[in-house]
Amino acid sequence: MKKWEVAVLIGFFAVFIILFFSVEQHRQPKVGDFVMNDNVSILVYSPVVKDSLSIGSKKYEAGAGWKFVILDINLVNMAKENRTFYAGRIEDEDGMVYFNYQHYYKGYTKLSPGKGRSIDVAYKMPTNAVPEKFHYTILNSDSWYGEILLKR
Repeated sequence: MKKWEVAVLIGFFAVFIILFFSVEQHRQPKVGDFVMNDNVSILVYSPVVKDSLSIGSKKYEAGAGWKFVILDINLVNMAKENRTFYAGRIEDEDGMVYFNYQHYYKGYTKLSPGKGRSIDVAYKMPTNAVPEKFHYTILNSDSWYGEILLKR
């Protein structure tokens, strides 16, 4: 190889390396991370597993072969308009989808500007299912979809 060909090759690799390391790597939000989406701050704590739920004076049993997975979620609306947070589905590590337990929580939470709220959302899943992802939506003039990994 000629000297100028070697110089061009080295220059090409130098530019490639600079571009590769300058591109921001997308990091999937995980449980325990503060997530900002559509001016709503979202913090999901580690899931809690229970065999039963107590809601007021009523008690709900998961039943044989089932469990309740409960997410504790803190929300703060930092927008100047109302926002509605929808606690969507949980996806397990096999890709199966589970929606929130309707007897416990309807899923929609209205947030006024500058206000926060803590909510609990329950999902009924088979005992052997391992929750992996939490999917949510923030509704207003636009809908914003998000996903949070439930494993650290």
